[in-house]
Amino acid sequence: MKPAGNTVAFFRRPDGALMGYRAEGHTGYAEAGADIVCAAVSALTQSTLNGLKNVLKAPVMFDIDDAAAILEARLTPEASEAQVQQAQLLLETLLEGLQAIERSYPRNVRIFFEERR
Repeated sequence: MKPAGNTVAFFRRPDGALMGYRAEGHTGYAEAGADIVCAAVSALTQSTLNGLKNVLKAPVMFDIDDAAAILEARLTPEASEAQVQQAQLLLETLLEGLQAIERSYPRNVRIFFEERR
């Protein structure tokens, strides 16, 4: 059973490198349009996607489904090891930011990790 609120799964390779993330669900902190927790999660995840695509120019597959409240982004297998290493700065920063939100709003945001290649 999935926890209530927003969940963010981080995708890790067996060596620990972060390869992407999937944010899903509404935080439920407040009504739509007034939910500061949801706004914070959205800002961080969307900014990270923009950084991966537009700043690092890394090959990224992404899916945004506003109706289902899903944003998924991950580096593709075509990403070079240099791009993967550069992406760690953005992905670790995203993780740090989301963990801070999770500590303050543990009922509304949950973070977990999935191993992926």
